[in-house]
Amino acid sequence: MLLNIISSSGGEIMRVDIQVSEVRRLLSDIGADLEDLEESRTDLADAAVRLQEAVTGCAGLDTEVSRVHEDIFRADTTDIMIRCNNAVQGTAQAVSEYLAGDEEMFQNAQHAAASGEYWTPPQHGIRQSKAVA
Repeated sequence: MLLNIISSSGGEIMRVDIQVSEVRRLLSDIGADLEDLEESRTDLADAAVRLQEAVTGCAGLDTEVSRVHEDIFRADTTDIMIRCNNAVQGTAQAVSEYLAGDEEMFQNAQHAAASGEYWTPPQHGIRQSKAVA
């Protein structure tokens, strides 16, 4: 789907060709990657527990291992996953809205074409339609 972005002065700023099927495929791939990241996050938590158990009794080292895991590793990976998921969901919603808007524009064009009226540019801020003879 081709999207032309026009400036307020009427000049074309850029043209974007959105390949919806490719965007959806990419979102699906990223979703699978996020699932893998969740498994890795679980593996990291398990490794932190094993490390903490291994250093038990080492003058506060077990406490520091736990603190580093809770304050840094777990918090950071959770934040990363939330941000990635929000980006994926937001992009998917934007694509759906884009397609819905494209369909609405198509329906409006069909309706206008069937009505026998055509649009003329506004003159002095007044919009006019004229019937086709």
